[in-house]
Amino acid sequence: MSLPHQTPSRHDALQYHDDDQLLDAVVPFLREGAAAGDSVVLICRPDNAARLRDALGYHQVVELPREDVYGGTVAALTAYRDLVEREQQRGSNRVRVVTEIDFGSRPSGQWEWARFDAALGQVLARYPIWNLCLYDRRRVPAEILRAGESSHSHLLADGGRVPSAGYTDPVTLLGDARMRWRDPLENGPPRLDVAGPHDLAALRAAVEEILLRDGVSAYAVQGFVLAVSEVATNAILHGAPPVRVRLWSDGERALCSVSDGGHCFSPYSGYVPTDRAVGAGGMGLWLARQMSDDLTVDAAADGCTVRLGLNA
Repeated sequence: MSLPHQTPSRHDALQYHDDDQLLDAVVPFLREGAAAGDSVVLICRPDNAARLRDALGYHQVVELPREDVYGGTVAALTAYRDLVEREQQRGSNRVRVVTEIDFGSRPSGQWEWARFDAALGQVLARYPIWNLCLYDRRRVPAEILRAGESSHSHLLADGGRVPSAGYTDPVTLLGDARMRWRDPLENGPPRLDVAGPHDLAALRAAVEEILLRDGVSAYAVQGFVLAVSEVATNAILHGAPPVRVRLWSDGERALCSVSDGGHCFSPYSGYVPTDRAVGAGGMGLWLARQMSDDLTVDAAADGCTVRLGLNA
């Protein structure tokens, strides 16, 4: 469904250090939205959602359990779009969302969700939404806080809504090296190194055998193998020689890189499904993002590298 762009979308962040600062900044934001006829939505930690709900003192708040939305980056983006479309069909002029991503404890996952936050602003650019992302300074690592400053055009501060000095266009930011975590697995020799793969069935079988031998669950392996196959197929069909596939695994995490010598596609690709007809292709990266725990697209002068991570 295509929505008319009646009001500008906004993608802001609040970095707070205590509960009072959270309430002082967010409650006026929500009350202003309610007075303007906006839908008010909370996708926060349960304790913060309860504080905000109590402080607002009225019942017209839509609350979505955080775990229902943030099952994965692609699923979360779909949930956001569905939310805005649903609320607009109910007559809302704009949707104000206060959200709080669970970045987790793994660096790979933290950076995956940081990239999601950058992609979120791009995905929602044509939707009537004002998204406010909460970053708890007591919980979120410093480097992810800095990434949040880069991925949001404005920040809520003591003086109100101010431009973020570090803001970078989402597509540019997603391709920036500072938004990637260098996996230490790459410091060692790969368990599998295939140059110029032509037999995709043999490649899938080799990846599967290594990961199963390392004790990764069969369910996780099945999806990851398909993700690797999709990306390798893209490199063979749409990239340029030399194509190379490498796999690292230590039983707790697996990393697969697929590189080719062609022009790289946008690092934003695959966060939302293509608008092509079913069966017309173009869905490989979108599927791969859903079947891996983290995925990065790295463009360089000598080609393109896609890295897929899997946490055991």
